Amino acid sequence: MQPPEHNTINDFEPDHFFASFFRTAMAIFLYPRPFFEGMKRDGGFRNPLIFLACCVIIHALLAGLFHKNPSLIAHNLALGIVTPFLTAGILLFFITSVFKVSGTYEAAFRVNAYSAVAAMLSWIPVVGLLFQFYSLYLIVVGLSCVFSIKTSRAVLAIVLTLCVYLMASAAIAHITGGKWPQPMH
Repeated sequence: MQPPEHNTINDFEPDHFFASFFRTAMAIFLYPRPFFEGMKRDGGFRNPLIFLACCVIIHALLAGLFHKNPSLIAHNLALGIVTPFLTAGILLFFITSVFKVSGTYEAAFRVNAYSAVAAMLSWIPVVGLLFQFYSLYLIVVGLSCVFSIKTSRAVLAIVLTLCVYLMASAAIAHITGGKWPQPMH
């Protein structure tokens, strides 16, 4: 597969589902910088959301089947769909308020949605953690391309976002007395 050209508009096209899904996934995995440089910054949430949902469904089904835990499927589906929406908002807040760069929520969401491609392989034991880190790398590349910021600023935005998630987790643990809600069986 050839790397996409910088001026190519990269967007998943549900009308050509399988060919487009494969082309988009391979472009993100193999050539993230050219993909994100050519990615649409606007055009609606539909296409990246469908791409995200497909990646999350594949991850959730494979992880649930591998672990023989059906409740894990529902848990992964919910987190996999909700988290990119929250993460996009938090990242956009840091990029626009701390680094004083203009941009849109849609562009931040698109970066997160397309970076979910790594989730399709993150369920694999042992190497799955590497794919989680690769997903973070994809977000760094995407943010630096889409918002025209230095890589170090994209990394800092992700670190700050992770801090927000850690503080939220600590607050939930404090409120619930350290007892997390258990997935339904």
